[in-house]
Amino acid sequence: MKVLFSALHFANFRNYESAARALADRGHQVHLVAEEPESFGGQALVERLAAEYSNLTWGWMPSPASEPWFPFAQKIRYALDYVRFLAPEYLEAEKLRIRNLQRTPRVVRWATSSLGRAVLGQRAVLRALVWLEQRLPMSSAVKRYLEEQRPDVLLFTSLTVARSAQIHQIKAARSLGVRSAACILSWDHLSSKALLHVAPDRTLVWNDTQKTEAVQMHGLAAESVVVTGAQCYDQWFDRRPVRSREEFCRAMGLDPARRIVLYVCSAMSPVPDPVEPVFVREWVQALRSSADADLREAAVLVRPHPERVREWRGVTLDDLDHVVVSGRTPIDSEAKADYFDSLYYSDAVVGLCTSVFLEAAIVGRPVLTLLLPAFRMHQEGMAHFRYLLNVGGGLLHTATSLPAHLEQLGVAVRNQGARDARNRRFLEAFIRPEGLDVAATPRFVGAVESLASTPSPRPDQLFAAPSLATAWVGHLAAATQSGPGAWLMMDAIDIERSAAERDKAEDKDARAAARDTYRTAKATQSELAAQEKERERRRKSRARWWRGLSAQKQLARLKGSVKHLLGVRAQ
Repeated sequence: MKVLFSALHFANFRNYESAARALADRGHQVHLVAEEPESFGGQALVERLAAEYSNLTWGWMPSPASEPWFPFAQKIRYALDYVRFLAPEYLEAEKLRIRNLQRTPRVVRWATSSLGRAVLGQRAVLRALVWLEQRLPMSSAVKRYLEEQRPDVLLFTSLTVARSAQIHQIKAARSLGVRSAACILSWDHLSSKALLHVAPDRTLVWNDTQKTEAVQMHGLAAESVVVTGAQCYDQWFDRRPVRSREEFCRAMGLDPARRIVLYVCSAMSPVPDPVEPVFVREWVQALRSSADADLREAAVLVRPHPERVREWRGVTLDDLDHVVVSGRTPIDSEAKADYFDSLYYSDAVVGLCTSVFLEAAIVGRPVLTLLLPAFRMHQEGMAHFRYLLNVGGGLLHTATSLPAHLEQLGVAVRNQGARDARNRRFLEAFIRPEGLDVAATPRFVGAVESLASTPSPRPDQLFAAPSLATAWVGHLAAATQSGPGAWLMMDAIDIERSAAERDKAEDKDARAAARDTYRTAKATQSELAAQEKERERRRKSRARWWRGLSAQKQLARLKGSVKHLLGVRAQ
């Protein structure tokens, strides 16, 4: 079996490393491809895997970005995301509307405004956008690539990511009759990302909660959704630290005699106010001024989110005792060891909204958070966060104020990292639904092999055969590249960029006008100076002509000049 495993970038394969290894171990040919570069160590990961397995290779998926309809296609996808989150069931998901508003074309914003909804209806707008997306022209580059690769199964890791081109890959797969499966990358990718408007043959999810999302939110057939468990977390269940607590603390710069509280940062978008590093500083200061001696003296290890390092600019914890800021993406063996050990040797884990909570539960540490107004849209306003409060009785210890949180944290650290009973209930419901002893990776691989054993689907005529509708949408896409069409499809980012470019052009024109005025004034000044210099030269010349002559000689020279002048005129 040949498996073509497609990702937005190679770092996504951090969540599928165990699956890629298992597929290769079972003798299948595995080809890992990505659309765009990254800086998290993903390429080094796939290079290591390719060095270990002769039947595992990697490369780059052709991009449809150069195709003339691609900008229009991206705008349609972003618009679909925005319209999705206007539905009543997302009333509290303000974050999702804000996050997608800037990328939505102005014509769609108008159509979904109060007046637009009254005239057109929101469902009509959504149906029109879905119709357009499904009938966009085929990517010839992607289709040729699949014809060359001829995979038995095409696996997608980023089909729910709007900026990904995997929607064009699944259309090509459907047009060629290639089996395909959407592999859900993370806990929030079905509830807060793009909809699956083109259904794959299978969708591999972690648990029954995600299966419900796939059916109810994405309209997928229940029989096409397979619950496998979260294969990305298998690596942490049986892992043990590679060094002692003293060695770990020494490596991190922590005092091993102190209890350790681990704070894990989140990737919140839009960025909250205050940014999380500011809150972390306030939180550490609250620990240091607590009446609880264990918290005052506890060592604090802070792990910044790798995608939010810039938020730490201008924020420092260097003046606070026994606090260390350290952490990298756990993608290579050394970074994984640091990551796991930081969880294992901590007495409690604190954060706002991050998937690290799930790994902390696997390691068995109590997980605490604060539900504060500043972060409400990132927490209670998001469906996937609410799963942490409800699934299996809930995972998180929550508090709505710092004093209440510190009281909970004090109890947690005095338990010295003892497994929290609620962890097990949550893990059995969300991470390993077949039981804590049943790994997800074999079930994931089994689902892929089962798909490969089914008859190849017939080429989907909606994508396989050009139609008048596809041609019309192609012409529409071309019409939006300039003129009124481009103006209608402009989003807030385009408008801001256009305004910036206009201001830049006006500034350039103003500078050019000022330069011309300066040059004209300079030239005029130079000309006047030259005239004055010439007058001065003549004056000095006359002065030299008379200088040093007696009155008698001056009179004689004057008479001679007069005679010469009269003689010239007489002639």
